[in-house]
Amino acid sequence: MIFTLDNILEIALAVALALILARFLGYIFDKLKQPPVIGEILAGILLGGFGLGLISGLRFSIFNWAVVLPKIDYTGEDFSLFAGLGILFLMFISGLEINLSKFKGMEKASFYVAVGGVIVPLILGFAASISFGFSWQASTVIGLMLVATSVGVTVRTLMDLKILNTYPGIAILGAAVVDDVIGIVLLTFLLVGGSLADITFLAFTMILYFLIFIYIGIKILGRVLNLGEKIQLPKAFLGISIAIMLIYSYFAFKSGITGIIGAFLAGTIIGNTIYSKKIIDDVKVIGEGFLIPLFFVWVGATVDITAFLSIGIFALVIICVAIVGKIVGCSIGAKFAGMKTADSIQVGVGMIPRMEMALITASVAITHGVLTGQVAHQVMATTITVTIATTLITPPLLKITINLENIFKRVWRRKFW
Repeated sequence: MIFTLDNILEIALAVALALILARFLGYIFDKLKQPPVIGEILAGILLGGFGLGLISGLRFSIFNWAVVLPKIDYTGEDFSLFAGLGILFLMFISGLEINLSKFKGMEKASFYVAVGGVIVPLILGFAASISFGFSWQASTVIGLMLVATSVGVTVRTLMDLKILNTYPGIAILGAAVVDDVIGIVLLTFLLVGGSLADITFLAFTMILYFLIFIYIGIKILGRVLNLGEKIQLPKAFLGISIAIMLIYSYFAFKSGITGIIGAFLAGTIIGNTIYSKKIIDDVKVIGEGFLIPLFFVWVGATVDITAFLSIGIFALVIICVAIVGKIVGCSIGAKFAGMKTADSIQVGVGMIPRMEMALITASVAITHGVLTGQVAHQVMATTITVTIATTLITPPLLKITINLENIFKRVWRRKFW
């Protein structure tokens, strides 16, 4: 790819428009107490082929001046580069924010809840999609889209309701992290496809990758980060940390694993060192202030608006599956872990939100050619609909379940006393 000053400026203009609109709409949704990411996706829809993209490249005159609107493709190769970096930074930040020490003593509960919240939605989503005539590949993507709970949305909801540091709150947070990891691994297996031998080889490669790079993280990474701290240059430590993330992502990709696993692993390792507090704010400035909104703009731009017209009943079914699947699966897992019924239901409801990983799952499946044509547009439209619906419905449902045990007690007392 050869860049000239003219097309660099056109790319810069595309990025500028995307950031301005994404920030503006994100701000509006934040004021409405909804995730800003919904506004960023909407910005992509408005800038895509069914919005301002319709008039890009047009020529007209103003006071005898010929004006040609720049041709901007928000799904093209140039802008996709920024979107790809946005995914990596999103997973890197997710890893940085995981404090493994918080989950000590909660491993069993978090694991059981996560497993239940993976199996039930995956099976129900796959079965529902097959019944609507989707292929097994598309059905698997839809099932995987329902697997991972949004850590960001969940944390914000738990904090607003002041239950983040309760037993159910920590179980929800731990399970949300675990099902993210499970979802990423399952997505990787889907992308490789092929025979049993191919899948076995991938499993071996994945295990080898984790063993090698976790060992490097424990034994070597601290020294590298220490060196970065000693270099007396502005933000040298930040630069080395990002370089580590990109190296981890590259070797994950070269190992046959999707690069987002490498970014997530690098973030988790660095996030549990003494250096994490020194870079997290700077990484968020680059990620949340620049690259991550561009990823969600790209997601919105890839949506074919007409696809929403063809997914009506199907989207409604998948939303129901997304809600019921998490409540049932996670509640059963919580009960197996020894939690009370009221707390188990509360955990199940708290695991409902889907957002980042659902959108990543759909977009990665599309970019890797697993989904193509109209099916790709339908799956992406369904994914966006599910993320919005599950995000909106969780806070009111969680408020109800918080008082569920007290309601049962009152009914019990009135009945027998």
